[in-house]
Amino acid sequence: MNAMTCRKGFTLLELLVAMAISVIIVAAAYFFYNTQVQTKMTQERVLDIQQNLRASMVMVGADIRMAGYDPEGTTDAGITVATASTLTFTTSVEAEANGLDDDGDSTTDEADEASQPMTLETITYTLNDEDGDGDLDLVRVVGTSRVVVGENMEALEFNYVLDDGSTVSVPTDRTRVIAVRMALLARSRTEDSGFSNSVTYRGYTSAWGPYNDGYRRRLLRRTVRCRNRGIDQ
Repeated sequence: MNAMTCRKGFTLLELLVAMAISVIIVAAAYFFYNTQVQTKMTQERVLDIQQNLRASMVMVGADIRMAGYDPEGTTDAGITVATASTLTFTTSVEAEANGLDDDGDSTTDEADEASQPMTLETITYTLNDEDGDGDLDLVRVVGTSRVVVGENMEALEFNYVLDDGSTVSVPTDRTRVIAVRMALLARSRTEDSGFSNSVTYRGYTSAWGPYNDGYRRRLLRRTVRCRNRGIDQ
């Protein structure tokens, strides 16, 4: 056996084939990894929207259930503004929990203020660009205090169920309102590349979209019954 027949190695063709297979494997692995990353990011965006919506609905629902609360019959609490986009109502609160200096001693919410008469607290829910970033927020207004309940909201709709079972957008007699229907549309904080939202979202009487952009959106609708029927204006 001579030296030429004992030599071992790869031919140029074999090297090219091996490189091509390696490139295919690496490309497939990157594609799979990138797909998983994009899926994870999408799930996180959707989860963020859903948590934002649910947290907002919990707070609004808790407040609406207290609309018209007037256990002593002295404050005339009730719904004061009821439109398709804004809801304002009052509820009775005890003096030591209303954030005011009821006894005039420069200290708010003291225990000794419990002896003071119950007072009205006015609560408003509406959409507003609260921080001026161009995105609407669900805002809870109590007196001069404004708190953002939910960010990146797209649309809000209120409807009102009357004591005869009918539903209206603007009740002429607010004392007949027994429940409030709320539709809230929220969107993701950032856009998804390669995604186009062509969905039309429907509230109770309104329709929103299609927006044809890269933002993901979710719609949540809920009916909240007013526990306090004694709502006089």
